[in-house]
Amino acid sequence: MTRLTKLDRILSAQGDLQPLVAKTRDLRVLAGHVQAFLSADLARQVRIGNIRDGQLMLIAANSATAAKLKLLGPALSQYLLEQRFQVNSVGVRVQPNSARSGTPLREKTVHLSTHALQSLRALHDRLEPSPARDALARMLRRHGALKSR
Repeated sequence: MTRLTKLDRILSAQGDLQPLVAKTRDLRVLAGHVQAFLSADLARQVRIGNIRDGQLMLIAANSATAAKLKLLGPALSQYLLEQRFQVNSVGVRVQPNSARSGTPLREKTVHLSTHALQSLRALHDRLEPSPARDALARMLRRHGALKSR
């Protein structure tokens, strides 16, 4: 049995919201099964839209993901039927920027050697004032190779 979050308890206390709370729980469980079926990379690019009249609507972050989901649709539908969900078909909609915001993007980390930093500092000193020189200065400051202004 899943633990109810504080928000779930508050919403459950409101009688008018019971159908909404029940639908949300069902979609949450369904999303878990969809995530388990898909590969990890593909699952990060997909959200559950809704389920209505036996059709599960998935929201893809881009057209490439949507194409993969359309190919996997019949197998996913069969898998969900085996899991006792009444899903007859799977539809896909593309919605850019719909990728899971809960999974933060990894920050780029680059480790530059002392020689590389010295060479970049020398390049910075030779460049005329320009946007490229400013960008190089920001990078050097981030790496501690250039004093702050």
